[in-house]
Amino acid sequence: MNAKLIYRYVLVGCLLFTNCTYFACENIEELPPKEQSGSSNVYKIADPVVLNATETAIIDAIKQEYNEKVTQ
Repeated sequence: MNAKLIYRYVLVGCLLFTNCTYFACENIEELPPKEQSGSSNVYKIADPVVLNATETAIIDAIKQEYNEKVTQ
């Protein structure tokens, strides 16, 4: 191929790329309006529940089984 032909293809490609990016980013108002990031909602965390002796024993057994499996 001729050097002038290659130069012409590169020049046309660069011009097309430049025009496409210019016209794609021409109007900045195409984006939706920016909203506030803060929230005014207040969320309440549930009150903790005191466990009875049976539930505490079940949880302790699960913790003991977990610790036995992890330390092996």
